[in-house]
Amino acid sequence: MFDTLSYIGKKLNEESIVWGIGASILLNNYGLIDKPNDIDILVDIKNIEKLDLILREIGDKKTRVKTDTYSTTYFYEYVVDGFDVDVMAGLKINHADGIYKYDFDKNSITDIKKINGVNIPLTSLEDWYVIYQLIPNREKKVNMIEKYLLTNGIENPAFLEKALSKELPKLVRDKIEGILKLYANILERVKNE
Repeated sequence: MFDTLSYIGKKLNEESIVWGIGASILLNNYGLIDKPNDIDILVDIKNIEKLDLILREIGDKKTRVKTDTYSTTYFYEYVVDGFDVDVMAGLKINHADGIYKYDFDKNSITDIKKINGVNIPLTSLEDWYVIYQLIPNREKKVNMIEKYLLTNGIENPAFLEKALSKELPKLVRDKIEGILKLYANILERVKNE
């Protein structure tokens, strides 16, 4: 899978596409899961057509079945070298209180990982902490990320604060505010020791 990711990454980087990896490969990068399910790519909405052309050249585009969970502007699925590749631009997740819009752009990239000499941009755990809370049956991943952030530090608190300015269910809002307060308390205790 990682050879395929670096192959895709090389093609996207050559075309100066703004993209980033999320979901299971991101969790794998932080040691939270052993085996990623597929390749999830977020792309700047301005680059979706160029990315679509590239992935159709190197793989097969699948017909996607619509779900009630997402209102994403562009949600494409491909198979490249036998691996499923999901691409999202304008990610929108429906929830009981409205629609959460994830604005992916170059500022959403928080780290670069080298795989086979290719720069692979990574999105933030903080963003996926929010996203996974809005997708049904992802509690285990939410808990893994929360534990990691509280143990290793919230590197991008501004991403959580940005999420609070958007449409979120009260339960998710409370959880984000809670982790920010918990982390602030941990920092305060460490400072006073």
